[in-house]
Amino acid sequence: MKSRPPAVEVQVGMGVYATESPPCRARMRVSDDDFRVTELANLEDLKPEESPGALPVYRLEKRGTDTLHAARRVSRHLESRVSFGGMKDKHAVATQYLSPTSTRSRRPELIEEPSFKAELIGYIARPFSRRRVLGNSFDITLRDACDEIKARIEEAYSLCGQRRLPNFFGLQRFGTRDPVTHLVGHALVGGDFEAGIRCLLSEPRAGEEAVVREARVMAASGMYAEAHRAFTERQDLERMAVRRLVEKPGDFLGAFRALPLAIRRFFVHAYQSYLFNRCLTKALLGSLDISTAVAGDNWTQLAPDGLTVGEVRGAREEPIAGALPLIQLVGYSYRDYGSRFDRAVMEVLEEEGVTPREFYVKDAQEISAEGGFRRAPLTARGLSYQLSGMNATLSFTLARGEYATTLLREILKPSEPFSTGF
Repeated sequence: MKSRPPAVEVQVGMGVYATESPPCRARMRVSDDDFRVTELANLEDLKPEESPGALPVYRLEKRGTDTLHAARRVSRHLESRVSFGGMKDKHAVATQYLSPTSTRSRRPELIEEPSFKAELIGYIARPFSRRRVLGNSFDITLRDACDEIKARIEEAYSLCGQRRLPNFFGLQRFGTRDPVTHLVGHALVGGDFEAGIRCLLSEPRAGEEAVVREARVMAASGMYAEAHRAFTERQDLERMAVRRLVEKPGDFLGAFRALPLAIRRFFVHAYQSYLFNRCLTKALLGSLDISTAVAGDNWTQLAPDGLTVGEVRGAREEPIAGALPLIQLVGYSYRDYGSRFDRAVMEVLEEEGVTPREFYVKDAQEISAEGGFRRAPLTARGLSYQLSGMNATLSFTLARGEYATTLLREILKPSEPFSTGF
């Protein structure tokens, strides 16, 4: 019998494993150096010299801080908002790219702070964006691993090569040790800004210090001034929201709009991710083959680079050999094509009590989500590993939007993912 995923994974829709083996003990992220990620980007148009209207591109190397906080610090140095391709893990050594959005930004050769370094590498015509990201390469060390670690790695790698590992959104997509971002997103999609803000402020998280737990109790009781004083600097989002409620009581939409736009959208995207995970779980529990597209699927072709894909092909187009099946990310443009995956999507939407049109949020149109497509199987290249005593170092490259922890969970199956380092 397959192992059952832990409750925290089930809460975000990851309700099944593809691998058959029992759990394997190991520790991940004993230090930031144990988790290294390097962004692969298309910079073919990068120019070495500055020209009128061009924007500087920086290679950001960060350690022990998340992308949003590093980007905010860089934006202060550049005196401009910055644009980047994707979020990278906080507890990691990560390399990625960003640029200012203003042609009037400052452009120092080097920016250094204790947790990051940003080096000017050239110039491009438009701000760096997600579209430039091809994928990410990982080097991850597992320490004090179980005696069966070699067999566990080879089992997961083999299924990954066969395109049989589910392409779940990993736990870090949902942001916290007790994920609530998708719950906030669910409320926002329904237009209930009060419920969304109350969830953000009041829902308890595991491992928080007593003063923060007390702040959440205060917020739940409407004691926003007291909660604002009690929340620590690490709860910067909560402080932004309660400050607005202190200034203008009852203005929950205003409290929501006090948050950065990227964060506002993140909540809705987290809910989309949760729905996708639930649909993929339902498909796998229904014994659907995710390794290749069949007639009636939306599908695409994997490019020779093993990372990027071609255009989305319709459910009425006969898949070619080796085509990748796609599952829809629910948004206001969602359409039920009657595919095997669409049936799972519609079942999940009915269970959630939500409709695609609700993803067009009339009172906060900036967070409306159109939807799209995501590959059903995890697609990886360059799968390799090295063993050294009780430690194992895994190396692989994943496409943009795929999660290393989605592969690692199939190897370790931890009962307490966050304590393990997920």
